[in-house]
Amino acid sequence: MQWKSFTYTSETEWYGLPAQLSWGPFTIQTSLLAVIAACAALIVAVRLVSRFYGPAAKEAAELVQNAAFIVLLVWKFGHVLFAPSVIWDRPLAIFILNGGTREALLAAAAAAVYLVVSIRRKGIPLRIFLDLVSFGTIVAVIVYAAIDWRAGEATTKPWGIVVSSPEFRYHPISGYTIIVALAVLMLLGFRRGKAGTGEWFRIATLYMGAGLLLVSFWEVPAPTVLLFTAYQWRALALVAAGIIFSAGAHTKTTFQH
Repeated sequence: MQWKSFTYTSETEWYGLPAQLSWGPFTIQTSLLAVIAACAALIVAVRLVSRFYGPAAKEAAELVQNAAFIVLLVWKFGHVLFAPSVIWDRPLAIFILNGGTREALLAAAAAAVYLVVSIRRKGIPLRIFLDLVSFGTIVAVIVYAAIDWRAGEATTKPWGIVVSSPEFRYHPISGYTIIVALAVLMLLGFRRGKAGTGEWFRIATLYMGAGLLLVSFWEVPAPTVLLFTAYQWRALALVAAGIIFSAGAHTKTTFQH
């Protein structure tokens, strides 16, 4: 399929964008484009919201921007740390290959260390930071899901998407994820006056986690660890974080009274 100078260079596994996008001599993998766009969306969203919540929020937005760049760079080039021979064996592979789960975990750890040190050094209130990150992350999830489209189990529902044969339809997992994220964003909008108190973080973790857990039941069956898939464990971790934070906030309020 071709439109002007924009060409689909390969078939995609799921209905939506292909695995690679080509514009003239430039080619980019859809997965990499999704990560770049998600990081950019997170930075823009956090910067826009931080304008309304004072100097501390603006400093927190700077840290989020730096952390997003760290995640992107470590995820993209982290494979070199695990296979340094690629530098002289296949130097172009450094730019072609993307990271996987291992590199994503390394990127998250690097960003977390940077944020912990920077937040303590600058004296930024943790609740302001958590609220801004929660908002930006949900926006990033929407952008990522819209680009890196995924399908789940087969379905007879009319909103099912076509993968290869028009005779079969599948649950639009990315579509469900976007709906959950938009619903949580609406909840944050209703509580916009609570930003900076940790309320956004509580809502985002509780409801986003619960929503993603619901979405997981329409995913393609995956190997389980202690009865749950890796996707479900991440969703449960979000819910647990929200419950723990809510309990801590309630205990603090009780002591104050």
